Amino acid sequence: MHEIVKSLFQWYRQNARDLPWRNTADPYEIWVSEVVLQQTRVEQGMPYYEKIISNFPDFSALAHASEDDFLKIWQGLGYYSRARNMLKTAKAVFEDYQGVLPADYEKILALPGIGKYTAAAIASFAFELPHAAIDGNVRRVSARLFGIEDPIGTGIADKKTEENLLKLLPVNSAGLFNQSMIELGATVCVPRNPKCKQCPLNVFCAAFVQKRQDQLPVVQKKKKPVELKLDYVFLQQGDFTWLKKRDNSGIWKGLYEFPCVTGDSDVQILLNNLLADSSGIVLSGTKEFKHQLTHRTIFARFWHFCLPPSIIVHPNEYLRVEMAEVKKLPVHRLMHKYLEQQEIFSAI
Repeated sequence: MHEIVKSLFQWYRQNARDLPWRNTADPYEIWVSEVVLQQTRVEQGMPYYEKIISNFPDFSALAHASEDDFLKIWQGLGYYSRARNMLKTAKAVFEDYQGVLPADYEKILALPGIGKYTAAAIASFAFELPHAAIDGNVRRVSARLFGIEDPIGTGIADKKTEENLLKLLPVNSAGLFNQSMIELGATVCVPRNPKCKQCPLNVFCAAFVQKRQDQLPVVQKKKKPVELKLDYVFLQQGDFTWLKKRDNSGIWKGLYEFPCVTGDSDVQILLNNLLADSSGIVLSGTKEFKHQLTHRTIFARFWHFCLPPSIIVHPNEYLRVEMAEVKKLPVHRLMHKYLEQQEIFSAI
């Protein structure tokens, strides 16, 4: 066994965090953890992992879940396409493989929402198949360890990373190797101020030897987030309000929200479309939020209007919902921010 691998394994056995998905070879639990942890810190993802396993303990249970129920459990974690792809994958495994994930990298990779990293992670963790799992942590460790000068995340950098890792990957301990590399990147070889003196691979590391830890990996500049203005109209008539389920496009597709206009569109025009007569309505208050997504900065304003019983609402595509029922529906994080500040939704 290569000295790098020996040092890495010894360090991992002594220092690895005790995480529930590391104490199982169950492909379902490993798959759930991998999807939940995409773009998500362990501390944030852990409660969601536990809720999903508790409510849907296997592929069969998840395959029969309703989208609304699952999105409600997922609510607040973001990147909702992950949740929808999980439902698709569960149904595919249930229908095509009798609820048992195949021990085959290519078949795993072909499932909805599963990319090369996730397929390699599941294949190695659950089945010890010899595939290198290359996530952001492993890219960073590899760039420093092997002195890769190409910008991190590019095709050429990933190719060099994979070539180097496959030279080290122990055929019978692929899962342990991948877990060790991921853990090293998450806890020691961090993006800023890496803990090089604690690193078991420092004597092998090109960046450490050359004192270039701050220069590697090479990171391309990110594009500035696009700004988006949203105005939401919260109509309250007694114990009822109106919501819309977003269509199958955009980052929040399938989630519920108040009637909304974008950009510089006039809220009054929206009210005129919703109400037979807008006279007599009362503006109860407004709230403004700045909501940051990866590629967008959203500036949102919520308008709370109280309607007298005589006002007729033309719902069109909007759903009339009892206030007490709103908390049962899946909403995006921006909606949740507003609702949790309103006393009438305090139970959400």
